[in-house]
Amino acid sequence: MTLGSFGEFRLTPVARLHPKSVSPALAWTSNPLAVPFGNPGSNRDIAYSYLGLLCQGKSDFDHIEPFREDEFFFAALQIDTVPSSPTLRQRLDRAAPKSDWESVILEESANLLHDFDVTVSPIRLGRDKDRLYVRLDIDVSPFDNAGTKKQGVSRTYKGHDGYAPIFAYLGLEGYCVHVSLREGSTHCQKGTPEFLAESIRYAKRITTVPILVRLDSGNDSADNLVVCRSEDTHADFIIKRNLRRESPQVWLHTA
Repeated sequence: MTLGSFGEFRLTPVARLHPKSVSPALAWTSNPLAVPFGNPGSNRDIAYSYLGLLCQGKSDFDHIEPFREDEFFFAALQIDTVPSSPTLRQRLDRAAPKSDWESVILEESANLLHDFDVTVSPIRLGRDKDRLYVRLDIDVSPFDNAGTKKQGVSRTYKGHDGYAPIFAYLGLEGYCVHVSLREGSTHCQKGTPEFLAESIRYAKRITTVPILVRLDSGNDSADNLVVCRSEDTHADFIIKRNLRRESPQVWLHTA
């Protein structure tokens, strides 16, 4: 076998988890139109083969080649075929333009955490510490991709070239319930209301404890308050105030 003991250790949890999760894996896995004529391998095998690579910290398509003859790789992922590097690249390229596969992955990720009843540690607030909340932290985290010519790389607010993805983390454990890759020059509030609503819905799939949204001053916007006060995405919130042209003395007097 090519995996070795450490590689097998990393794939073994996948073998235990995936029968209870990602039943169709992706929206396109059951779509026969996504399978080009003469290109062997089911969509399910394509999806799980790449998942097997990612679980080992590998993302390059060429990394699939050593596993095409690996018995443990087949057994752990319960697949019939492992695609060649060109096939893997072509099939994932065909899936990329489809608009529904990303939401399926995020939904199944949330369902996985719920089905396995993972620990989502709350925090206690209030004078008597009698109110329980699960915090949902949302923020932009710029990447430094300086010196590259990748599509979407542009100047971030950190002063370097890169991407500006936005993340949503749940609980003290920091489960990533939502993520969106964005161009570096994208303002932190652009698209945030929609991202916030989706994040709250994913969080509520995982826990029944009330959600506490926490946002930085760049997201001090009435649009976000509307989301937090809506019936289907209701959540308490702490949003750092962006003073803009307001006087700190006025707020001091109010306090």
